[in-house]
Formats: sequence, structure tokens, C-alpha cells
Amino acid sequence: MRLAVALAAAALALAAAGVAVSAPARTLAPYRGAGSWVSVYDGGAWAHPDGVVRTLAAHHVHTLFVQTANDDLRRDVFRPAALGRLIDDAHAAGLSVVGWYLPSLATPARDVRRALAGARFRSASGEGFDSFALDIEATNVRSLALRDRRAVAFAAAVRRSLPAQTAIGAITPDPTGALYWRDFPFAQLAPWVDVFLPMEYFTFRTSGAAGVSRYTAANIVAIRGAVGDARFPVHAIGGDALGATASELHAFFGAAARSDTVGVSLWEYGETSPAQWAALGAAA
Repeated sequence: MRLAVALAAAALALAAAGVAVSAPARTLAPYRGAGSWVSVYDGGAWAHPDGVVRTLAAHHVHTLFVQTANDDLRRDVFRPAALGRLIDDAHAAGLSVVGWYLPSLATPARDVRRALAGARFRSASGEGFDSFALDIEATNVRSLALRDRRAVAFAAAVRRSLPAQTAIGAITPDPTGALYWRDFPFAQLAPWVDVFLPMEYFTFRTSGAAGVSRYTAANIVAIRGAVGDARFPVHAIGGDALGATASELHAFFGAAARSDTVGVSLWEYGETSPAQWAALGAAA
């Protein structure tokens, strides 16, 4: 305790003297390896949090991505008791948990409030998320220019409001396929987030192993090109699991690995087959 007080006093003294004090390092560990996604619409997962955790742990899937809310819900945090059990059980099993929120961008103040409510959520035992991600994909705002500005302002507001050591992800459209959001503002978002998670739902964009491989790699190249950083962290989300063949899934994992992503995941938990769980765990 005395050491902690001394360090804090030293940091304050340096700040008062105008000496820059570096922010605590942010870890991308929650985004590494393999992950699976649970949305607010997956009734089975919310009814049986322990089953979700057992499934991920049994297949060596490292991270659970769980939605805390969207703009349509009545509450800022969806089913807090079940959410707390998911976090507690996952941490007890050695898994990471990343929360995520889907803003409409039509109600900026509410979007920021709900994102922060999710990011700051604690279970009854005091457990919280290992990281938080912003699902920036809604088209409620029809003007692309205004949508871009609000997306960046939203990410900036969340970043400024969370502790400096909190890693923030941005879940984004796939730049080579999502025509509903042309010229997505990756470069403008990059200063406010630590990792991009493109929704590379190849079952809607292409077919066959070769097509999936090209599509996956092209998205990652496009994101890093837009940011101007060939090493910017990317975690690729593949899917949709319900329509993905074994060869396509392996092509997705292989292309992501060759592109040096920090991790991969599959959308979504409730649609993942036993064979796909095995493949996802092996990809870790």
C-alpha cells in the first residue's frame, strides 16, 4: 500500500511539473485466439449461461463476445443478472469476455450512455468485462457524411470516458462487401480504438474455399490500407455459421492467419455446429 501511494504521488508530481506520464499499456489479449458471439436475441444462451461457458471451454475457444444492449431495448443493460452469470462463469473457466453495444447513431447521447453502462457493468461478485467493443454498423442515419461524423464522435466520447488502460474494439462492416456504408471512416476511428473487428460474413458475399480466402484477405488489406498502418490490429469475424461449409471455414481461418490477425471468431454461438466448434478451437 505504501508503495502504491508513493508511486501515485510521484506521478502527480511529474504531471504538475509538466512531465508527460504515459498511460497504462492496453492489452489485446481478449481479442487473441478464437472467439464466439452471443447477441441479445440468443434466448438459449441467456437462459443457460453455464452451458455457453462449458461449450467454449470444452473446445478451447478463448473469448466470449456478449452484447450488452442496442438502441431498441428499454434498458441500458440487457438481462443484467444473466449477464453477470456469463461473466462470472467465463472468468472462473479462464475465458475472456468482451462486451459490445450496437448504437443507432440517431440518438448520440443515449448511445454514449448505453455504451458506458455496458463497459462499466459489474456482476454481483464484482466481475467486469476484459474489454469493450462498439458495433458501428447501423444505417438509421441516412446521410453518410453525418453518419461518419457521429460514428467517430461516438467512439471518441467512449474512449475519453473509459480508463486509459481499457482496450476498445470497433466492430465494422466488411469494406469489400458492405455497400450500405461506402468509404467507412477507418482512418478517423483508428485514433480512438485499438482493434478493428470486420464482419466478414463470407456466406453472404462469396462461396467456395478460394473465394472465401480472397475475400477475407482483401478486407484486412483494405482496412489497414485505409488506416495507413500495415500492422494495425484486426480480429476477423467469420460467418454466418449456419451456412458455412467446412472447407470455407478452414479457408477463412487460414487467410486470417496469413494476414497476421490478432484473432478470429465465428458468428454466432447459437448456430455453431459441433464440427465448427472443433474447427474454431483448432484455429486458436
